[in-house]
Amino acid sequence: MPANLTPEYLAAEKKYREAKTLEEKLKALKEMWATLPKHKGTDKLQADIKRRISQIKKEIEEERQRRKRGAPSFLFPEKEGAGQVAIVGKPNSGKSSILKSLTNANPEIADYPFTTVLPRVGMMKFEDIQIQLVDLPPFLKSKFQWWQREIVRNADAIMIVLDISSDDVLDDYYELKEVLKEIKVELSDRDEYSFSGIIKKKGFFVLNKFDSDGAEERFKILTDSFYDEKFIPYSSLNGFNKNALKNEIFKSLKIIRVYTKEPGKEPDMEDPMILEEGSTVLDAAEELHKDFAKKLKYAKVWGSAKFPGQRVERNYVLKDKDIVEFHI
Repeated sequence: MPANLTPEYLAAEKKYREAKTLEEKLKALKEMWATLPKHKGTDKLQADIKRRISQIKKEIEEERQRRKRGAPSFLFPEKEGAGQVAIVGKPNSGKSSILKSLTNANPEIADYPFTTVLPRVGMMKFEDIQIQLVDLPPFLKSKFQWWQREIVRNADAIMIVLDISSDDVLDDYYELKEVLKEIKVELSDRDEYSFSGIIKKKGFFVLNKFDSDGAEERFKILTDSFYDEKFIPYSSLNGFNKNALKNEIFKSLKIIRVYTKEPGKEPDMEDPMILEEGSTVLDAAEELHKDFAKKLKYAKVWGSAKFPGQRVERNYVLKDKDIVEFHI
């Protein structure tokens, strides 16, 4: 057994052995990975955990696809780009207007409710990557389609839209939280699966129609009442706070962009690798090719390193926009 295994790691390992579902196993493996000391003595164990995580994710996805068989494919937009964000809200909250203002999509927009009856997809450009936004039909308590639930639970993050021009915005907030509870989704900084079937999902609130009268007063009521929530003021009409909203969408995905370069050449800044926050040099190498990762000796990093081109080991944790030069 590798030395210096923490009590937290051993507890997570016990959870894995006792897990009865794929989701429980995946959660336990992620805890094992997070609490595992990263040094040469645990290299093989690190690789084994990564392999098991990858295999279980594949099995979970295959199970989801089996459940979807028989349902029209247009109900389940295939994930594209750096991540998928589901847009949830009540009728006339402005979900479709937000989609149109941020992407190349051109959904039908009207002043009457339930204009959106099927998922609407658009790709949002954020600097050098594309993020997929999925506008869903309105969510009402105990009145939603089973496929809406599946899309939200499988998305990488959730954008919850509130109409800040409405005097009922507090009631809308509570109702949408109840809807999430019904579909067993909780907002969290990280995706997690609980033993009760609840999924903790990354997400935030957009306060649309912030150009309306009384918006700032309602905003203060919300932020004072729910200080632990993330609220982004926005106006799809005039684009107020558009860059802030785009930044929050990117942040909600908990991903980083990593660029590669060959020795003696300029880095490739056109097509970054997309990795989870906390990924290491070895993770980046495995993303390129498993055999490449096996031969990796060290890397040089520009960006988060102490100095440009610093030599780092395989367990070096990368940051967004790092440039990596691999040496095998």
